[in-house]
Amino acid sequence: MESESGARPGESAPDRAGRGPERELLAPALDAVRSTGAAFLLRGDPGMGKTALLDWAEERAGLAGLRVLRMAGAEAESALPFAALHQVLWPLLDTAHGLPDGQRHLLEAALGVRADEAPAAGEVAGAALALLARAAARRPIVLLLDGLQWADPSSAAAFRFIGSRAAGLPLVVIGATRHEGRYAAGEVGRPIDLEPLDDARAGDLLRGLHPHLAEWARRRVLRAAGGNPLALRELPAELERAAPDRLALHVDPETGELLGELPLGERLGGLYEDRLRALPEDARHLLLRAALGGPATPGAATRESIAARAAGTRRRIEDSGLARVDPRTGRVRFHHPLVRAGLVHTASSAERRAAHRGLAEALPPHSPQRLAHLAAAAIGPDDGLAALLYAAAQTMAERGGEAEGASVMARAAGLTADPEARAARLVAAAALAARGGRLRFADRLLAEAENEARPRTPRPAALYALAVAYVRLHLDGDPTPALQGLPAVLDAAAPFRDAEQRAALLEPALFVLVIVASHTGDDRARAALDRHVGQASELTALCHQAWADPPRTAREVPARLRAAVASQADGPADPLAARLLLWTAMAVDTVADHAALWDRLSSRSTYVTQAFIELARTHDHFLHGRWDEALALARRGAAASAAHGYGYNEMMFLLHHGQVLAGRGDTAGLEAITRLLTPWAADRHLRLVTGRLLGLRALCALGHGHAGEAWHHVRSLTPPGVPLPRLPWIQLTLLDFAQAAVETGHRVEAQAHLHAVREAGIAAVSPHHAFLVAAAEALAAADDAAEDRYTAAYALPGAEQWPFELARLHLGHGACLRRRSRRREAAARLTAAHTVFERLRAAPWAGQAARELAAARGPGPEAAAAERHAGELRHPLSAQESRIAELAAEGLTNREIGARLRLSPRTVGAHLYKIFPKLGITTRGGMARALREAGTDDAHRRACDA
Repeated sequence: MESESGARPGESAPDRAGRGPERELLAPALDAVRSTGAAFLLRGDPGMGKTALLDWAEERAGLAGLRVLRMAGAEAESALPFAALHQVLWPLLDTAHGLPDGQRHLLEAALGVRADEAPAAGEVAGAALALLARAAARRPIVLLLDGLQWADPSSAAAFRFIGSRAAGLPLVVIGATRHEGRYAAGEVGRPIDLEPLDDARAGDLLRGLHPHLAEWARRRVLRAAGGNPLALRELPAELERAAPDRLALHVDPETGELLGELPLGERLGGLYEDRLRALPEDARHLLLRAALGGPATPGAATRESIAARAAGTRRRIEDSGLARVDPRTGRVRFHHPLVRAGLVHTASSAERRAAHRGLAEALPPHSPQRLAHLAAAAIGPDDGLAALLYAAAQTMAERGGEAEGASVMARAAGLTADPEARAARLVAAAALAARGGRLRFADRLLAEAENEARPRTPRPAALYALAVAYVRLHLDGDPTPALQGLPAVLDAAAPFRDAEQRAALLEPALFVLVIVASHTGDDRARAALDRHVGQASELTALCHQAWADPPRTAREVPARLRAAVASQADGPADPLAARLLLWTAMAVDTVADHAALWDRLSSRSTYVTQAFIELARTHDHFLHGRWDEALALARRGAAASAAHGYGYNEMMFLLHHGQVLAGRGDTAGLEAITRLLTPWAADRHLRLVTGRLLGLRALCALGHGHAGEAWHHVRSLTPPGVPLPRLPWIQLTLLDFAQAAVETGHRVEAQAHLHAVREAGIAAVSPHHAFLVAAAEALAAADDAAEDRYTAAYALPGAEQWPFELARLHLGHGACLRRRSRRREAAARLTAAHTVFERLRAAPWAGQAARELAAARGPGPEAAAAERHAGELRHPLSAQESRIAELAAEGLTNREIGARLRLSPRTVGAHLYKIFPKLGITTRGGMARALREAGTDDAHRRACDA
């Protein structure tokens, strides 16, 4: 079989089998094939990466312009003479006419072209080598022989002959076989044994294949895969597909822990199936018992089992290469962990239950392993056993094993007779799964609980409501279950006098309501928080204050947050406390002040807390001008959230991604995110998301000089003259509001609005809030009164921490100074702004700074260079015409434009009559495009305002 690689020159396949060292052994031979040949034999167990190496060799050969011939052995064809050789030589038969007649006839007879008697293998091998040599002289050949253990004997002899003589030809032969195959001795070429990957390489490969795997799952996969690359690739998907009704328990073979079943799937489960089924029944039963027993399997019982069977049983086991039995202790040592897993996979359910029962009988009454075996052997309900499993699951959760405890709890539910009690245990299992980061598993468990309890609500109602609210909020961002269920549950359960009940129900429920209230502004969530936050911990109360009504309630939050973080510095990593602290810090823009705590928590936490930390850091990186880091975190976080099923996290990471796109003026990228997030957020009434998107669209528009569009967005978000809305992160739009208002002729409205902002107390919330208010006041000030405002903003502590906003302040200040003919001072401010914008790759803002800098420096080479950098295309519109053209491009009628600018509709029409020919258009429909192409001059509008 011949293949031609379609890869482009210079490309290389990623190492998806962790076989970098083996590639390094093969690469020199492939690179030198035009001058000398070579032959290799890859040997290893199933799944060890043999085929992946052949795939890589095929691609590399294709990139180098070599001819590739490939064979794939099949057990069904292993008795057909020359079947494997047929795959290799068939593409070359059209060149066989150049061979001597005798050799050509031999090949045609061997491959079935000529109806002669089958020739001898040795004669065919010589003819095959001659044909390969003839073809390789024209174009070097790479011969890839996969599955040699299934090659027919005649083909095998030919391949050995070819491999032994490859060195003298432009030919590289790479064969691949299993250790137990007939080619284990390495006759085809130099042997390369593919052993299991060591821990470091296995860990690296798993991170590359599944970068978003939860920590508990990563540990399970690494232990079960035993360095097998195929298992490392496929086991995570099998874990995800495991359904609650397939759950069984087993004892971990290394730790003796009680664990949920690790499903293999058909491909992994069948890796050793043919060899396992070839064993006698008594040998398989013995190995199955050892596979299920783990380290607690009694040696005496194993010795007795061996003695009771035929004398050759142990020898048959060891001859198979699957395991070894210590005759002294009776311990079974499996060749690979997947042999153990394959035994369990291929055994029938009756065989597994019988083995579990036998193992349970040999263990002490109170052994955790005995409990696991009894649970696995059970068929029908068993309330006593279910109670024991329930207690074991609780113990696992208390030790931080919520993810695995959920599997044990679900098994306890499956053994519970009473439907209501079974539903309650399913709810408890769902709560553990959600806390352990297994969101989809939690969702399936809740669905089962609902089916069990119909038409009633599953009990306990409080835990059920909390689990449903948490899962639906994080699964797809839906706050409805929280709003509909949690207030009533908290009211019914109040007061929470028991500390354990507060920790398990009250604190998590209130935190969910804080998130929902801050996202939606819903009065039901706010009222429930006000009613019950008095019973909560200090951290929950602090988080509520930070988000409830920041100008009124958050003024003391930064100081109290510092004290709370200090109290957590040396204690255990409490996931709920970590999330409360993070959400509080995000409200007051102080995430960066506590980086050491986030580092400590991230290294010890589950995916849920790690993702929360990454969300906070992404937002914080944007505020502090680390935009490349913010983009990398946002992209990685969105992908990880999608992989784990956390739809809310995914959308929030995309929102933070949009912040950087808006700052850099990527209109198309921001619009793509807006089209995705807007309907999602609108359907769920998530005002935090829709409001932030409006602010980002305003920011992007201002970067491109579209002040009218920006004014439309910020006015929709927070109408001037109206009491400040209780919108989260409203402080982040203050600069946009001030600039858009001034550049569209609404300076007085901007000043009145900012006066209300300061009176409301937003500047007292945090240093960042104070800087934003002061900077916005400076941009809104008239030129003759602006200097004091700019000076005051620069003087605020920490102003340099927010480089993008500080650069916008420098830009506005420089433009103001330039208009007042203070050119030297203006150039200094504008240069500072341009430097920051360039570093952030905020191209539209850098262009604005360059244009202002050119105007400040006046005529000369430097000014001309700045003009070219800005790329501005001048047009002859006056300032008034520019403003009218912008409003017309936004779709406003002559009457609406006149009302906005205090002109009559007739005057507006007269201006448009002059504007159209200046822009080279004939209708209003081309106005927006013409303005974009002409690059509307900000200086016109600023001059008009001044």
